[in-house]
Amino acid sequence: MILLTSKKSKGKKHKKTCLKKSTCTKCQKKCLKKCLKKCKKKSLKDYTKVTIQVPQPQGEKNVPTHMYFYLHKSFTAKQEQRIKGAIRAVLLLWFDHLNEKWDGGTNTGISQLALCTSRYATKNFKPVWAKSSVPNAIAATNLAMNQLTRLIRENGFKKSPPATIDPRNSTTIYATTASIKGRVPLSLQINPKQLDNTDFSDLKVTGSMLHAWLHHAGWKDPKTTNYFISECPMCVMRDLKDKNPQVRDSSFYKFFD
Repeated sequence: MILLTSKKSKGKKHKKTCLKKSTCTKCQKKCLKKCLKKCKKKSLKDYTKVTIQVPQPQGEKNVPTHMYFYLHKSFTAKQEQRIKGAIRAVLLLWFDHLNEKWDGGTNTGISQLALCTSRYATKNFKPVWAKSSVPNAIAATNLAMNQLTRLIRENGFKKSPPATIDPRNSTTIYATTASIKGRVPLSLQINPKQLDNTDFSDLKVTGSMLHAWLHHAGWKDPKTTNYFISECPMCVMRDLKDKNPQVRDSSFYKFFD
């Protein structure tokens, strides 16, 4: 660990050494201000910028035309296509939900996603940042999609930190649970091996991606039967169809992180 001293010569030496590095993980609070500023900025040189078109739902204003993600260059071209396809599919789910809820201008409709979720979700309707209770799964779905609207706006208008997508060695698609409503980066960690898994269908990738975005929106696990953060994306994995008693829920939520 390198620490600054009161000697001018040592301070200059430390500054020169530290600023040569691509990252300054060993810098402490007593380090030079320039180095600390450099530490806070994540280098994007190992990432490819991906631009995703955002559909424009009825009744929503100030929606960006595009979202932006920074995909780690270690992903293969096929893996990149699956990731981009899953993001587009989640955006289409969001778009369909808002249009169905808009219902010609009443904004009182119930989307197919909300209806499916309401048949099975009975627990954890409330995101961690919410102060008031959420009464049921339909209200939770509406709240979740409204929160995604905010995250989409902040990403598209560059009000939130860059959304990076990195590889990870285990599980499927990982995202942290946001404790705040605003300026949340839609960053993810994705297991490349799962993207190559033939059992990981496009619907399952989309459901897993939605589960991760629900974490960013403030919902937390457990990722099991009856919990909103599981039942909503499981509906997506079943193409909004009812559950088949012969198919265990674990065959779906094993792809959730």
